[in-house]
Amino acid sequence: MVKIARRIVMLHPAIISAAIMIGYAMPLFVQILPLHVLLKGALYVFPFVAMCTWIWAVFHVANRTLPHPRSHHWGWVFAAPPAIIFVAGSAGWSTNNSPSAFAFFISLFVAITLAAKALEKAHDPDGNPSVGRMLGTALLMYFAPVGVFALHGRVLRVASRSL
Repeated sequence: MVKIARRIVMLHPAIISAAIMIGYAMPLFVQILPLHVLLKGALYVFPFVAMCTWIWAVFHVANRTLPHPRSHHWGWVFAAPPAIIFVAGSAGWSTNNSPSAFAFFISLFVAITLAAKALEKAHDPDGNPSVGRMLGTALLMYFAPVGVFALHGRVLRVASRSL
């Protein structure tokens, strides 16, 4: 798992950002095609899969360098946001002001919080980063197409220590 996570964080930020942005534009083209509901759901969820995969990789690599790492059982949290969107989209549920939207944002918030905290603790030499720094990192992870570029140097420094 660590090798896969390291490969993901070592990708050029433009590749990850392009995958997310193309995924966001995909519903414009997919909705007019006569595709199966499950295939449409899979295409709608693509940007969230790309974003959450990058966030998972950052968490996994940063967690590896911590003296007291979190349990690896937290990995399911990073799969929850795309899974919720897939189920909601495939079932035809609304994702605007609905329980599925609430569940999506709560799971995304938890995933981003875990990853930002792990990254900042791994990056800070004392292992005690400020709350503002963690919030800034979390905000950049939420806006992933920009955050991939902004956090790339920090992620690479942490990844180089996780060998």
